Order: sequence, then C-alpha cells, then structure tokens
Amino acid sequence: MPWKETNTMDEKLRFVIRSFEKRVNFTMLCKEFGISPKTGYKWKERFLEGGAPALQDLPRTPLSNGRSINPQFVCDVVKIKMNKKSWGAPKIRATLIEMYPDQTIPSDTTIGRVLKRTGFIKSKKKRRVNTTERIQHKVRAKEPNHIWTVDFKGWWYTPKNEKCDPLTVRDDFSKYILSIKILERGDIACVKAHFKTLFKKYGLPEVIRSDNGPPFASAKAQFGLTKLAAWWLSLGIRLDRIDPGKPYQNGAHERMHLDMMNELERKIDGDLKMHQSVFEVWRKEYNEERPHQALAMKKPAAIYVPSPRKFKPVDRFVYPQRFISRQINDKGYTIYKGRRVFISNAFNGFNVGLDVKKNVNRINVWFSNNLLGEIDLTSYLFTPNVKFMTVQK
Repeated sequence: MPWKETNTMDEKLRFVIRSFEKRVNFTMLCKEFGISPKTGYKWKERFLEGGAPALQDLPRTPLSNGRSINPQFVCDVVKIKMNKKSWGAPKIRATLIEMYPDQTIPSDTTIGRVLKRTGFIKSKKKRRVNTTERIQHKVRAKEPNHIWTVDFKGWWYTPKNEKCDPLTVRDDFSKYILSIKILERGDIACVKAHFKTLFKKYGLPEVIRSDNGPPFASAKAQFGLTKLAAWWLSLGIRLDRIDPGKPYQNGAHERMHLDMMNELERKIDGDLKMHQSVFEVWRKEYNEERPHQALAMKKPAAIYVPSPRKFKPVDRFVYPQRFISRQINDKGYTIYKGRRVFISNAFNGFNVGLDVKKNVNRINVWFSNNLLGEIDLTSYLFTPNVKFMTVQK
C-alpha cells in the first residue's frame, strides 16, 4: 500500500503493532504495507530498542566520511602551499608524511580537493589529446649520469634592465640540477668553459641531450655538429638530440624550466649577481627539499652520485697502426696525398684517423671511435655517414 506523506510515523507504528499479533503472517504483512521483510524486521527491532521515537528516519549523513580531513592537516596544506606555490598535492603529501610519521596522511586526491576549495587550484577545461602524435624516447636514463640534459632557460630582463638567460644542466635519472648559471655570453667558448667546471666536479655523463640550436647544434653544419658538440664527442660522450620543434621530448627539463618561470622569473629584486645567488638557493632547495613524484617522492640529492668517469681532456687520439692520422684545420679541411678534403670545421684542432686499405678506392674517416664517413679517392670528396653510428674499432 502506498504511504501517505502526512502520517508516515503512524503507518510505521501500526505496522509494528500488527506484527506482534498472533496468527499474522509477517511476510504477507510486509507485502500489505508495501515494504520488504528486511525493512519490516528493521522497524520492529528499532521499536523494541527505543519505542515509537526510534521509528523516525535517521540522518543520511554517514558516521565517518572518507572524504573528510583533519582541520590541522587543512592548515598545514595551506601553509605549505603558500610557501611552495608551485608544489602540487603529491609533494605536499610527502612533506606531511615527514611532519607526521605516526599519523595517517590524507591521499593526494583529498589534498587536491583542499587546494581547490581554498582557491589554489582553478578548474581547467580538459584538452583533447592528439593520439596521432607519439613522443619518442631515443635513450632512457637507467642510472645517475647516464643522461645529462642541457638548455638555456629563456631570457627575461632584471629590474636593472640586464638580460638574464641562465644555462641549466640536469641529471635526467635523479632529476638533480647540476647547474643554473648566468654566463657572460651564450657562445661556445663560455658554455665549454662552464662544462669543464661541471665535468671536474661531477665527472662525465654517458649522454648529453640537447635541442638543435646553437651552441649545442647547428642545422647548417656537417652532422649538425658544433665545436662544442665535437668536444663532447672527443670525451667519449654520446649525443642525443630531440627532434626540431618538439621540446616535449625533453619534457622533464622543460617542466623544471616551468617551475623556474613560476617561482623566479621577474620575481627577484636586484642585478644579475643577486639573481645568481637566488638561483643557487633555489637549486639547493630543488635538490635537497623538494620531493619528486618520478622518484617515488624522494629528493634528487638522495639519488644522485657523481660519475665514476673522470674528466680527462684529449689533445690527440691514438688510432690503430694501419690508420693514418691527419689534423683538421680551422676551415674543416684535412690533407691526404697532397689533396685537400673537407670534413667539418667542428673538428678543428682534432686529428682524425684514415683507415687505409690496399686496393680500395674509398677510405673510412674516424673521429675517436665514431665513424664519420668515407673519402672517395677518385674525386677526393668526403661522403658523411648518415647514421653517424658509434662503432668500436
């Protein structure tokens, strides 16, 4: 039977009283009142425990709300966020775990809701993902110093109207920032001098990843090499270039630049010297205080160790006995049998190895253990090795 909205309590009470009558089939009685036996037993039990008042509807609010959060945690979340404006829920949660090791800390999702309710996070429209575009990872870091990434942050003017364009170098595996440095100039000489300092301090990486712009690469040069890149090769460092116009292939480094933009760019009072001092403080915090989601919320300084490969400058390569060693001049030429052969001016000052074999009209040209290409002895023209594969002799 349908309930009448005005006398619901009366109907419940009438049902319970009738359920105590002898010769009343309980199941049929529930059917008569339009309720399930389970509901009928629940009402009968409530009546026995608390009388007629117990038949009133209970509040629908759950006794324990899984989405609730301790007010103290709310204050801590807001306090941390105000001091670390670029930190998200995972980093804040990792900090709370350190602050309260014996307590259950709210989830990332719950902390995210607190940030949203307090106005630190604004809702954004979801962007449609382009599924036809595929991110390439030519080399994936497996340990510290496997891959270093390098780039210039992108310039801005200081309050003193000075151009600030810091060079940033980072270990890809540990996320450890090796350097944020304002150079006198962004040319090959200054960048090379700074990398000498880094190599002496941290050792050598196996790979350096960069974009395709100067001073790291040159679209017009043979192999896209600059003298800086050739110097890296001479030290036994392999090169990994992202595709032109695709900075997301070096996404972790770009994400670090975004943090710099949000926290440092145009927010420092003072000249370039003051900027450099602030960069060092920020780098220390980034490495030693900021937890990283990619590191299971560990700090970069807890992961990074210097490279066992020590920096040893190479003045001249020693090639196998059958090779002929030839110097490259500042124009990119070498001499073989009195004929000038253009190789690349990126190798200026270095010696290449010519692998001369009998009864062969072509000879391979090596730069350390890198096969550069071959010289046609009929025309004395150099043909570059397109793949530029690194092959051990």
